[in-house]
Amino acid sequence: MKKVLVAVVMILVELSSFAYAEQPIDTLQKLIDQGITILNDPIFKEPAQKDTQRQQLSEILNQIVDFREFCRRALASNLLKFTPQQLNEFINLFAKFITVYYLTMIQDNYTNEKVIPISQNLISDSKAVVQVTVVWNNIDIPVEIIMFRRGDSWKAYDIFVLEISVVRFYGAQFQEILRKETPDQIIDRLKLKIRKIEDSLQG
Repeated sequence: MKKVLVAVVMILVELSSFAYAEQPIDTLQKLIDQGITILNDPIFKEPAQKDTQRQQLSEILNQIVDFREFCRRALASNLLKFTPQQLNEFINLFAKFITVYYLTMIQDNYTNEKVIPISQNLISDSKAVVQVTVVWNNIDIPVEIIMFRRGDSWKAYDIFVLEISVVRFYGAQFQEILRKETPDQIIDRLKLKIRKIEDSLQG
């Protein structure tokens, strides 16, 4: 009987800590608000401040997205082709590519679009789906963000835009490339893409 009571207490403590921990939708809302504030900050309208703005946005993006989990899922069975060193380099380069490519696009094209977290579905104590609406040109675009919990923090590892998975989108590209090329070659591809983008920003 004593063991049963101890088990019940432990379960209640765990449920209580989950209930009072920051929820995935709250985490997302906070970080989105921080990003919008940076995008709207007039100090960053100056071209000389764009690198600083992008760095600040990058820090927020890395708080939202777990790029290691994203890349592991996108690579799928191809993960076995990578040594630990190659995998680490690939993940770091892919995160940098996403940062310089997509954040630069956002900087250049942002015109007060809104990103509004709507609801969340707690699938388990470590996985959640957060529904978000992106308001672009007065059109509501539904987005689902798949998040997982590690400790007390929530991070995203996949995004569905109009029911299309970003992990599957990049996973298909990785699979096609790795049918013909080695991990070192796909790493070199990423380095080249990043270098071209950075050169264009300097030009």
